[in-house]
Amino acid sequence: TGDLNTGIFFPSADTIAFTEGGEESVRITNAGQVLIGATASQSVLLGTGNALQLQGLGSNTSGISTTRHSADGGGGYLNFGKSRGTADGAVTIVADDDILGQIVFSGADGTDIKTPASAIYGIVDGTPASNDMPGRLSFWTTASGAESLTERFRIDSSGNATFKTGGMNLKIP
Repeated sequence: TGDLNTGIFFPSADTIAFTEGGEESVRITNAGQVLIGATASQSVLLGTGNALQLQGLGSNTSGISTTRHSADGGGGYLNFGKSRGTADGAVTIVADDDILGQIVFSGADGTDIKTPASAIYGIVDGTPASNDMPGRLSFWTTASGAESLTERFRIDSSGNATFKTGGMNLKIP
């Protein structure tokens, strides 16, 4: 009541959108994607776009922050999870070399935003068992003139660090 430029509307079949201040701010598409700051899905790295997309023209409209207010040493966090189960809620054990989570950085190349420049992967590094999850972090970059990522640095489950440069591996125990 009294706020005529804020509300919920249905811009097309099986699509719901929210406005505030007379501008559309959130849209849920008929494909189940949640778009914040956009009215159409944009693919970044993946061919069909992600389930949650945030687009904006500045850090205040395109950034994500997590803040923890507590009188202890903890901080904000992101959690990535992986199961080999085929249903929601499944906890089927993962296998050696499964990717548990990834952060991929891509930039517009004049055609699209689907070619990655660099990435960080969290990977299973051994045989997992109950409450035992060996892991490694792997850092990848794309060389100039290339279209795909190459692993450059790795920290394995034993704490060993390996630099991968020009066909040579330098291992630091």
